[in-house]
Amino acid sequence: MLSLRGIGSAQTAQRARCPLCGDVGRHLLSATDRNRETTAESFAYSNCATCGTVFLAEPPKDLARYYEGGGYYEFDSDGEPFWKHSGQRIRAARYRIEILRRHLPAGQLIEIGAGTGAFACAARDAGFDVSVIEMSERCCRYLSDREGIRAICSESPVRTLAELPRPDAVAMWHVLEHLPEPAQTLEAIAGRLAPGGVLALGVPNPCSLQFRLLGRRWAHLDAPRHLSLIPAPALRSRAQTLGLDCVESTTNDPGGLECNQLGWASALRRRPADGPPSAAVSSVAFAISAMVAPLERTGHRGSASTLVLRRER
Repeated sequence: MLSLRGIGSAQTAQRARCPLCGDVGRHLLSATDRNRETTAESFAYSNCATCGTVFLAEPPKDLARYYEGGGYYEFDSDGEPFWKHSGQRIRAARYRIEILRRHLPAGQLIEIGAGTGAFACAARDAGFDVSVIEMSERCCRYLSDREGIRAICSESPVRTLAELPRPDAVAMWHVLEHLPEPAQTLEAIAGRLAPGGVLALGVPNPCSLQFRLLGRRWAHLDAPRHLSLIPAPALRSRAQTLGLDCVESTTNDPGGLECNQLGWASALRRRPADGPPSAAVSSVAFAISAMVAPLERTGHRGSASTLVLRRER
């Protein structure tokens, strides 16, 4: 039986408006912070019947506290980011550069939500003139002081974009889902991109096989930090109205395949917040990924979408 609080959350979800298209959503599910256990609260998600976006019906006003406790901005005792010790993360940054360079060899690049800077540093090393917009003061200090990358500390990419020179490229790797105003952010980027410029982004895929099977246990729902999960077709449609053409869309890039395995590994665990999965769990998750690959790697059913959108010349 639903508690009175649960009933209230469901009713709120029925009235909430989609942050992408503005239509009224319908209650889809309620979920707790299974990934990090920062709270025992339950969060109601709605589903937009018009564009398919899954979104948090009532985002908390104090979102910052749900990011506390480490895991998002990881540095070692010498002040170096953990990615510098991880071949997997370095390779991930490099393949994202390869995706970008298929459509733009170099130029002015702004990364929104750079975190500790793996992609920003790889882009700089590949010849891009890089600036970042990041809300973490520590990350901005590291990128500015140690890496020589222009870093603007801001929680408002829309406002900050208007103050920067027009970029040839913008990158957002699993950032859009954290922003309270995804539609306005896409509009601001489209308005600032130079003619022929590109937006490269990665987002969780609410049309994925995993979300359909796992529901509230899906790692990439990540309540309440993920405020909206926007399907790739809705992103392409919105982008087209803003003068951006989709030139690449996949769920089978290396990052997407990694998200698939992470999702299965998380679902197998009782408490994902306890830390990285054991070797046994990882092996079983790998086996499941291999078994369902014929389904998960077709029909855009992977756990994460990667898109490249080009502004008209």
